[in-house]
Amino acid sequence: PENSKGTTSCSLEARKRNKDFERYLNGRGIDIGGGYDTLTVESGTVDVWDVQQGDATHMRGAATDYDFVYSSHCLEHILDVEVALDNWCRILKPGGHLFFAVPDFDLYEKRLWPSRFNHDHKSTFSITRSREEIGRPTHYNIRDDIVPVLKKHGVTVLEIRLEDDNYDRSPPDTVDQTAYPHHAQAQIVVVGRKKKGRK
Repeated sequence: PENSKGTTSCSLEARKRNKDFERYLNGRGIDIGGGYDTLTVESGTVDVWDVQQGDATHMRGAATDYDFVYSSHCLEHILDVEVALDNWCRILKPGGHLFFAVPDFDLYEKRLWPSRFNHDHKSTFSITRSREEIGRPTHYNIRDDIVPVLKKHGVTVLEIRLEDDNYDRSPPDTVDQTAYPHHAQAQIVVVGRKKKGRK
């Protein structure tokens, strides 16, 4: 849409600043949920997996030897987060990187559920707030609830980072700062590496 940028495009400067292309996003990769805003890399190729290719939960028919698996703001739309991560890890080759971004519960949802800005969100994610604190099984604390799922598949988490470029904490909670014209980031990025020798 006119004046619209997807989360991948809005994160390009952060990817460059953090040297994510050099460290994680290179070789043969797949962008899960890429849609109209597909990742492009400086060194390598990117396959796209979106609705036309199939269910992002199960990834049936996808190759199983990707150097990196990337996804930006897709996981929160999936009913079974853990099964999706099982399969995202499955299609990653040993030594490859899993790299995904999800909205931060505090910055994006403003601690309100259901999400006022995207009614299709099925889950929320946080670095600081636990599932017990929120009191909802569809809330995931990254360290408590996501890291163990990845570890089960031999994926060691290398980074968990909050990206809040251009985010202003002063406007009222009714303002979606990730939308035009703000295009602020309000997301958590998780990066993991699959151990060599794991299939």
